[in-house]
Amino acid sequence: MRVDSVMGYHSQRNTVQNRTSRKDLISRSAAAPKLRLITFEGGVKNLNQLASLTPENKGLGLPEAFAGGEGVVGYEFPASLIEHEGVDARSFMPFWEHNNPKGGYKFVLLPEKDYPADMKKMPDFIPAKNFYSANVGETLEDVAKKFNLKLSEVRYVIQSKPIGTGPDAKSKYCLLDAPKITGTVSRPSTQALGELETIPYALLQISKQNPDYNKLKDTPNYFVYTPDLAKASKPYTYDAFGNAPFEAEIINSDEMRALTQIIHKRMNTEEFGYFNPANVIAHDRVSHTYGNHIANMSASGDTDANGLKVHIVAHNTGRNYQGLTDDPFKMIAVVGDASDAAKIKELPDFDILTKAKQFGINNSQALSPREQQIAWSVLAPYLSNFRDGAGTYNILKVGISSAGVNPNNISTGTVSYQFDKEMKSRGTPDAAKFLTDDYASITTKSVLNGATPANLSLGDPNANFGRGENGLSTPEMKKGYTPFTYVKEDELEAFMEKIEKDPKLKAKNQNITTDINEVIAAKEKNARWLSGAIEEAGKKGQDALNKLFFNETQIAEGHNVWGYISQVQDGDILVFGYGRPDEQKGFPITTGGFLEFLKDKNIPTDVKKHVKLITGAGPWDKNAEDYKAMQRDAKEIWELDGGIYKHNYMNIEGFTPNRFVGCVHYCLFTSRREMCGVTPLESKIAGTPYGTTATGGPVDYTNAKNGFLTDEVVEGPPERYGLSYSNTEKEIDQARVNRQKPQVANIFKKFIDQYTNDHEGYVAMSKKNIEELVDWHNNNEYNLGKSANMRYMEDIFEYNKPITDRYMGMLRRVTGKFGEYRECAEEILQTTAKSRPMKLIYGIIGGVAVLSGAYMLYRNAHHSKERKLDKAV
Repeated sequence: MRVDSVMGYHSQRNTVQNRTSRKDLISRSAAAPKLRLITFEGGVKNLNQLASLTPENKGLGLPEAFAGGEGVVGYEFPASLIEHEGVDARSFMPFWEHNNPKGGYKFVLLPEKDYPADMKKMPDFIPAKNFYSANVGETLEDVAKKFNLKLSEVRYVIQSKPIGTGPDAKSKYCLLDAPKITGTVSRPSTQALGELETIPYALLQISKQNPDYNKLKDTPNYFVYTPDLAKASKPYTYDAFGNAPFEAEIINSDEMRALTQIIHKRMNTEEFGYFNPANVIAHDRVSHTYGNHIANMSASGDTDANGLKVHIVAHNTGRNYQGLTDDPFKMIAVVGDASDAAKIKELPDFDILTKAKQFGINNSQALSPREQQIAWSVLAPYLSNFRDGAGTYNILKVGISSAGVNPNNISTGTVSYQFDKEMKSRGTPDAAKFLTDDYASITTKSVLNGATPANLSLGDPNANFGRGENGLSTPEMKKGYTPFTYVKEDELEAFMEKIEKDPKLKAKNQNITTDINEVIAAKEKNARWLSGAIEEAGKKGQDALNKLFFNETQIAEGHNVWGYISQVQDGDILVFGYGRPDEQKGFPITTGGFLEFLKDKNIPTDVKKHVKLITGAGPWDKNAEDYKAMQRDAKEIWELDGGIYKHNYMNIEGFTPNRFVGCVHYCLFTSRREMCGVTPLESKIAGTPYGTTATGGPVDYTNAKNGFLTDEVVEGPPERYGLSYSNTEKEIDQARVNRQKPQVANIFKKFIDQYTNDHEGYVAMSKKNIEELVDWHNNNEYNLGKSANMRYMEDIFEYNKPITDRYMGMLRRVTGKFGEYRECAEEILQTTAKSRPMKLIYGIIGGVAVLSGAYMLYRNAHHSKERKLDKAV
């Protein structure tokens, strides 16, 4: 039953059968678990407060802030805690700016003649010419004087990259209030050994005067400024795909140092609503050093860390995302504090360490073998907790070691139960490559992510498809999209009463229905609308195709479209796969599987012609192996059997709207490794059946009633494919991909067979998906009987326990102690260094040899052939 309006609903309400009464709904709501709103006095932490340290945050409405799934999580989890659990959850994000190489603040100039002080609503865009990048130390007062403006006409701001070029190019932004907290932190210098480097910081709160696309403006949320953070053009000081020089990790670590002061020492005041949280969730690699800095803070005797629970979330444990260096001096700058700099200066071998830092510790031309031995002997025990199975210093190992050293106060984990198993299993050696045994050695705490249906805007006829200023987002084009809002019958009355009170909410939830067939019909219309627009643009040429999906700036950055599909006709199915443009997402498994499906001689050509595929990710690194593989597959698909499938496949190389899940019949996701998988959850929200590779979160929430899985995990051990670790990484990966292709081809067969021959099964699967509870506060089925919110608050942060039950004592430092050199080290080294110089490194501490070499750790900890594979995977 579709309800076209509130008035229409009231005229039909008596026709709804078996509807839960309002009294029952109120009773059920009252019985739901509520968090205890308790504030403790005397400096003890507040159990009902949580600090979320997140690099990305989709709630800002700025494209740089949600390049991946972490941006969705960074916004939705705190928002859900606020709305459904009454938690005072606040986000803390790293400062960043478009084109700000000087590292000062950025200001936006708002002359009163154009932006009057009583302006009720700020515009969505401000011209690029209105933004000013200041020098470090240049204040708002300085800028106002420089441009002859009133203080009220100059604002602190985060500027998004403009759409287009020139002074009038439109730019999204986030207004900030003046810094509420300023200070400095110190750490071991990157320039001079034994000296300190002082980093200034500031805390700026997001202004309530921001445009409507900013969802964070109505609750306290913050940016942390340092001059180096301010130079970054996106929330990560490295790019969203993990690529960066290691210096970025030092900058990120500085932010974490500042946050230990800001959150736990400087916000427990009336101005900040006495924010003194007992709970901190630290998202992604950027925040993995937080536990180390809290431990340093506590070990120094600072009791402000007492009773704190810190949970470090590993959103991606793939090797490309781990944050690596072979330079111990850079790692000291990441994990060390002022006391370490002082200790280094007092070491008897300080001169040799200085020489090692200047020329490189493994530089055999600058340092003698004995000097290298001495340097390693001193540094290896101090940094031993941070070396992975390849002997590399690893940022993720900082989070692992922090949880291992202080398990009562610090924990780490990932975002699904299945992937928790995979990253600990030798049966999936690349899930957390060179960290497998490290994760297995500690107690991890993992929670399956949620997904908030409203954030997909499937019922909003005015929401954009893409970043805006593109063809699909024009008012005329959006008229062709059929919005839909599905509500279960027993929830309809409460939902209608809710939107009746909120005109904005009502406008974003059009075509309300309790009938899954109406949802399927709307998506069929949308599939024809989208594919029709694509075909029309494709016939006009490449320029029209690019403009359909992307704005001017995106096109200039390399976003483009390969090929185009023809319009969906009766009997056709449209399949959609999207994600980040990197190796984790396994796009060649999708394209290779589709190619195998089309090559299958046992399937009639007329059946295969009914299957159309859109993939979307990018823009890619043009040298990436996956990019080249996709291009090869695309060319072969388009030329196969004389070109009869030329318009059955296309690729959108650039940001691809997740709202397309409401315009297709099926979705397909073929990650090599997948921690949770926000994209399949978004398919569920649209009632769109899907297929996925059998890894991570999708294994937790996919079954025969809601989707299709491949037969096995992608990244098994080489022996599974008749190979060994003597083969190259490329050979092993290709064998894994080839093994998956027929499994994915079989999923395409199941898609078309179900849609063509089992319509009732397709309707049932669509209904099962759209009715599954995936929201953060209501996804108990996949979270061991509790919602994600409650799993975090009760099982990890232990909100339901008294504060006195927490460990309140001093934390232990995660770093070790500096070692000392003994002459017997030279004799040991001589026996090992002849054939593999400096690959086997022994530090001698009190006469005990400590192995820290890459080769032996790799062999013994991960790939010894005598060890059996974990049967659980």
